Amino acid sequence: MPKKKKSNSETRQKKNYSGIEDHTRKGKVLLPPFATLPNFKLASWRNERLPEFLWACILVSNDRESALDTFRKVVEYIVKNAPDAAQKISHSGLSELDEGIQKGIISVITNSHANRKVLHSLLLFDGLPARKQWENYLPKEDKIDIAPLLNGVARTLEHQSQEATDCRWLRVVALLMAGKLHMHDKETIEEIIFYPKKGDIKKVRPTIRAMEGAFSDLLKSTTNWPINFWEEALKKTECYILPSESQFEIKMGTTSAHVNQVYQALGKHMCNTFSTSTIDPKHDTTFGLGLYSLSILNELLRLGNATSILAREGLRTITECLITLNYLTIKNDESLWQAFRVYGAGQTKLAFIKLDELDQNPSFVDKNSLQQLANEDMWLEYLNINLGNWNNTDLRNMSIEVGLKDIYDKYYPWTSSFGHGNWGAVRDTVFETCGNPLHRLHRIPRNNPRMLPDVILDTCFLIDKILEIVSKSYPDFDFRVTLNQLV
Repeated sequence: MPKKKKSNSETRQKKNYSGIEDHTRKGKVLLPPFATLPNFKLASWRNERLPEFLWACILVSNDRESALDTFRKVVEYIVKNAPDAAQKISHSGLSELDEGIQKGIISVITNSHANRKVLHSLLLFDGLPARKQWENYLPKEDKIDIAPLLNGVARTLEHQSQEATDCRWLRVVALLMAGKLHMHDKETIEEIIFYPKKGDIKKVRPTIRAMEGAFSDLLKSTTNWPINFWEEALKKTECYILPSESQFEIKMGTTSAHVNQVYQALGKHMCNTFSTSTIDPKHDTTFGLGLYSLSILNELLRLGNATSILAREGLRTITECLITLNYLTIKNDESLWQAFRVYGAGQTKLAFIKLDELDQNPSFVDKNSLQQLANEDMWLEYLNINLGNWNNTDLRNMSIEVGLKDIYDKYYPWTSSFGHGNWGAVRDTVFETCGNPLHRLHRIPRNNPRMLPDVILDTCFLIDKILEIVSKSYPDFDFRVTLNQLV
């Protein structure tokens, strides 16, 4: 039997994200499920709690089994000698304990040569809470090997990683065993106490993270150590570039010569289908959008253009051309064809007037050409300027009306980010991630903008749909831009 295809909800559940239908709309904002919870507060493991459990992060990332054994011994010491210290096993918390208890816990943490060796990297930080006490138990070497520190932070930056979960378990089990956390579910209690040996680990780990996160506000840092840690790490260590990602495979789909051939054929077909020499908004718009889209494709085929930032803009424009043409064709209302044309002429008039008021014109446009275009259909003094949309709607709603919402969703929102210079596009293009985990994977500028995925196949797909519309309106135009042998 064929395998049953997973639903979108099942896929999202596995990937741990919410679908659009799971969001709540408030005005023009879509709120994810967590944001609708009452009294919901964000708490950052990476920024605030990881630095407080740096000793645990280093141990568990360099030898997990040994580290878990050390964690249990720390809990045993606390239960036996100082139950109130269950809330003080963070770096800031340890610095607030009585000297005797402080020494006792740190001595357990540094109970082996291996532990002392990797924890020596803590001494990189001048602002380490209880630094003098740590110095008493760690090697007296001047040279500090930061490799264990880098490894520890790298493996625990992600709050759901195995190593981060182990550190978060330490907080929970310490409170539970010291009598500071009371639970009635015997099975859950045993799963926490005997972690990671008991229960379904896929369910136990999320439970531990949820519980630890719930305590984050109660066990908040009492010092500036988290802030100082990240600041000192940035000053004392260098940025470095991660290995380059694999390049995207480029499949051209067509050639410039073939696109030129289609362009010439479309122009000839336009001439062969003239029915009048007066203004014909439908005929001009149908062929105009087709020729305009082919012109964009030809520019994209020039060396390097198809993987550029501007290529996203070209793909976005062609998407808009397709949806607009399909909408106009399906509605087939003479007043709509005219409205589209008049709107464009009005925008040309508006641009001309604005430029004519300037003392110095920009170099990218010829003001006289704008004036001629605005006057082409009628004297511009009679031409209205529509400051809204030409059809009092928007592209998304138009796509829904004509059954092209899937095209809109696939090609328009992300390409629009590049046109508007939104943060997502900026981040994706000119920054890369610093490979130093002590810098919290911050952004550093690229030497050159990233080569983005090639747009040619998608562009050919959209233009072929435009040409199909042309052929239906003015039969028969059989040319298409996609060359199957190149795909």
